[in-house]
Amino acid sequence: MTVGRPGKRSAVEAEQTRDAILQAALNTFSELGFDGASVRDIASHTGVSHGVLRHHFGSKEDLWKHVMEHVFDHFSSHMLPLIEGAVSGDKSLALANFHSVVSGFIDISLTHPSYARLLISETRGGGERAEYCHVRFAGLHTAISELFDLAKAQSPALQNHSNDSFFYCLMSLTYFRIAFPGMGPELNFPVANGYSSAEDMILDILFADSSVSNR
Repeated sequence: MTVGRPGKRSAVEAEQTRDAILQAALNTFSELGFDGASVRDIASHTGVSHGVLRHHFGSKEDLWKHVMEHVFDHFSSHMLPLIEGAVSGDKSLALANFHSVVSGFIDISLTHPSYARLLISETRGGGERAEYCHVRFAGLHTAISELFDLAKAQSPALQNHSNDSFFYCLMSLTYFRIAFPGMGPELNFPVANGYSSAEDMILDILFADSSVSNR
């Protein structure tokens, strides 16, 4: 009988434990905020002891930073390759590539609403945590600026926008329902004779009159 090596099995189990702790911490921080979250509650939700959690992540502040790195790394790993490839590639495809980047941001945000709730919670006030979020978001925002300028030259819908104003509209449309789920009528997709999804609707508003508009 072949038995897996204990060292390899332990490494896999340790990684699974880390992932489970990160997910529990993400959910807890997004629901309760940093101040309302308890490391002991996070450990309990994960099914590990307080000591095991501290072994993997250290203090509450360290755990929070690992969660935020996970969130921003998820955005970056999906968006930056598209941005870098688009800027260095065929400029005639800039609008289509910009549309893909925006679509990716919306998809990640709507698929993982805890990301949005966490970012909203942590950027309401000032302080080190808000500054950390600002710096990480600014990195993505700056990276996309050159692609936005290229896309703007190809799109009537973008003519009245700067990179900043487009970002403002994108965040407002994407995060509003997540931040205020009980405000306004319930909107179910697909809409009769209309949008197939929330992402479809947001993209059509942002890229209306463009050749890449969804409708």
